[in-house]
Amino acid sequence: MVDLSHLKSLLRDKRVWAALLTAVVLLAGLVLWAVRSYHRAQARDGLNEFAPFANPALDLTFPSIVLENDASREILEAGVRQRYWTLHPRGGATASLEVRLTNQGLRWFSVVGNQIIATFKVGTREATRVVELEDTFPSRSIRFRYHWNQLQPASEVLGPQVPELGKEYEGEALFLYENGKWRVMHWTTPVYDQAVEQFKTLKPAPQ
Repeated sequence: MVDLSHLKSLLRDKRVWAALLTAVVLLAGLVLWAVRSYHRAQARDGLNEFAPFANPALDLTFPSIVLENDASREILEAGVRQRYWTLHPRGGATASLEVRLTNQGLRWFSVVGNQIIATFKVGTREATRVVELEDTFPSRSIRFRYHWNQLQPASEVLGPQVPELGKEYEGEALFLYENGKWRVMHWTTPVYDQAVEQFKTLKPAPQ
């Protein structure tokens, strides 16, 4: 027979209720931690399975004839040093430089019209952890850390800003939930992006 008097005394004991409340709070915290950990791992894996992030093409295009100035020479110097192209001053009212691809450079770049375009993938990179995640369904934004595992030799044209193998960098990404799965919609990796975008500052010389 159940001792109801003992049960009633337990129910009146504030220490019992405090212990139960603590257990509930701990369990809720554990569940929340598990859910957050799962969502972060899900986002990390989603990035690593997304080829444009994990194995990106070098989105680099610049004029084959640029204004001659210190900034242009500085940006193009790494390509000259690695023998991917040569620089040739041109006469005219405005000082300019013609960028000519070498035989080695033609393996990695093409001339299309008056533009030089990179035709290779930079290398492979891997998101290692998500350090911040914000859900506003159906979107999800994250801040993450990643590193490069492999780089093509021609990535050296990026000069001093070329990524370092194994070094940890930071990025941000936006996911959208569509057709039952999270899809990468946009991402930024500021250090690498800045290295590429310096070439967008090269101004074409008047023809």
